[in-house]
Amino acid sequence: GLRAAALLAGTPRRAAAAAWPGDPEPPDPALEEAERARRRRAAVRLQRLRRELGGGRGAPERALTWQAMEQMRFLRQELPEEWPPERLAQGFGVSPDVVRRVLRGRGCPPPRRRQRQDERALSAAPAPGAGREVRAPDGTLLYRLPRGRGGPGPGAQ
Repeated sequence: GLRAAALLAGTPRRAAAAAWPGDPEPPDPALEEAERARRRRAAVRLQRLRRELGGGRGAPERALTWQAMEQMRFLRQELPEEWPPERLAQGFGVSPDVVRRVLRGRGCPPPRRRQRQDERALSAAPAPGAGREVRAPDGTLLYRLPRGRGGPGPGAQ
């Protein structure tokens, strides 16, 4: 009846509710306008903040392959004293926040999605010939980030 007609007409919900008999008082237009202005200011503030912080939604751009993330989890699990999050971040060339996300996450996506994520991580790698390495305290090589597609092959100099 009246409520459906008010909703279709685009009037505020409170105004539609006031059309019902027995409603104690009609809505105050000044209060409703103040509420709309407050919501507009909050929306503008949120948009400005999103622009300043890069505007991207969701997780940050992937910088590690799944193999690198598994290696990071393994090192942290097996040798926690030698591999604190700060050292893992330095060794894998990512921020400590990325390390915390990796160590906290345990999901394993389907193979197709995993492959796409690995391709994005490899395409974001610094330079085709500069493979990042993770070394143990004694200097032995523990892990090397594989080269991205299109870079020099294993026999290239």
